[in-house]
Amino acid sequence: MGKRDVLEEYRPLFYPRSIAVVGASDNPFKLGFHSLMAVTTAGFAGEVYPVNPKADTEIQGIPAYRSIGDLPSGIDLFVFAIPDEKVVPAVRDSVARGGRAGVIFAGGFRETGPEGKHLQNELVEAAGSGGMKLIGPNCIGVLNTHARLNATFASPMGYLQAGNISVVSQSGGVGSCIISQLSDELVNIGKFVSIGNRANVEFADLVEYLAVDPDTSVICLFIEGLDDARDFLERARACSSRKPILVCNRGYTENAARTALSHTGSVASSEAVYRGAFTQAGLLQADDLLQLAVATKALSMGAELKGNGVFLCTHTAGPAIVISDVCERNGVRFPELRPDIAGAMRGFLPPHSVPANPLDMFAFAWTDPSLYVRATDLALEQEDIHCAVAVFQSGMGSGLTFPAREFAAVGRKHGKPVFLCLTAPGLFAAEMADAQAEGVVAYNRAEKMAGALVALTRHLLLRAEEPSQ
Repeated sequence: MGKRDVLEEYRPLFYPRSIAVVGASDNPFKLGFHSLMAVTTAGFAGEVYPVNPKADTEIQGIPAYRSIGDLPSGIDLFVFAIPDEKVVPAVRDSVARGGRAGVIFAGGFRETGPEGKHLQNELVEAAGSGGMKLIGPNCIGVLNTHARLNATFASPMGYLQAGNISVVSQSGGVGSCIISQLSDELVNIGKFVSIGNRANVEFADLVEYLAVDPDTSVICLFIEGLDDARDFLERARACSSRKPILVCNRGYTENAARTALSHTGSVASSEAVYRGAFTQAGLLQADDLLQLAVATKALSMGAELKGNGVFLCTHTAGPAIVISDVCERNGVRFPELRPDIAGAMRGFLPPHSVPANPLDMFAFAWTDPSLYVRATDLALEQEDIHCAVAVFQSGMGSGLTFPAREFAAVGRKHGKPVFLCLTAPGLFAAEMADAQAEGVVAYNRAEKMAGALVALTRHLLLRAEEPSQ
């Protein structure tokens, strides 16, 4: 399918011109109250139609309708905040009114057993008769910050700022965790889909769409299980050369697999099978949600490596030891400095500091952080060093700050990414934000920095294995 077709196929879901909230309510103890509030408080510019058979003239101050049949035809997106037994008839009515996309929150479908599976089959048939794309059932919905669309039941999500990361998660809860971790890392998402039971929209469909979506630079997936793994892997392989696709997969143990089956009706497979298949498809696998977030952040900021050589400099050796230990166990190298570069560093390094990689400049570099810039400028001249990492203890209001602008300028000069491990409590997150505004990829823990470097090195290897390269 061509690029324009894919974008238009999913436009009613991600860029709707109008939304109907079926089950909308004025009662704050009802899901329909929060669903309508999520739509209206996000800043959505299109028409909104609340629907409830018990409605008076308005719901939350918006003109209301008592039935889907009373709505004008051609509404793009239907949000169904109703019980499971009412969903199939409501979808049929929505298709009859020309609805093209739907979000279903209710559970009670294939995750519950044979009867639920039969109900979900009816749902798919009802939607398919009119070509309606369904997200869910058993999900928390869809978010598109670029369209100020919040088709969830969590109104605070509508306040998220627009970014270039898209997240697709089988679990709404895990998806929320990923968004929270990305927010903690001070990066923004563009689109979020809690895919749930995957009635007629699968991971593969969304990956194909996001691969051509101009607002998405990095695709982030959380997968519990796949029904048609071969189809997913074939389509994901075709998309992974366009944009980085990161995946975290869970459900391998007996208890986890049983929970996944009852959660979204997903059947898991062995860890070895999934890992091998994801690698063949060119997907970057994260060991856990933390690594997923920190690697996604780095890639979203354009920090792709052209080699696995790292220069690391610090004024405090402990965090640097943690980083180098984790990295060297996972294929990241710290090349020995060339004699001419080491000799040049000797001209300005403090007493007892040995020009090496990693480079410890002791507390002198805390009081004179320009040493970081000078050392990095020299190290990045070396051909087998492909990025630089500075480890700096925050001044925490003392007036001592890391020279992020100058550090970033050195990276741009050499065309190599630069990273900052700024060990500081969340109270001083503004320092990290300032560094990132200059183009420095910053983390506040050594483990995060190490996890990002390991993931970026894996991504480098994946790119090297692509047939086109």
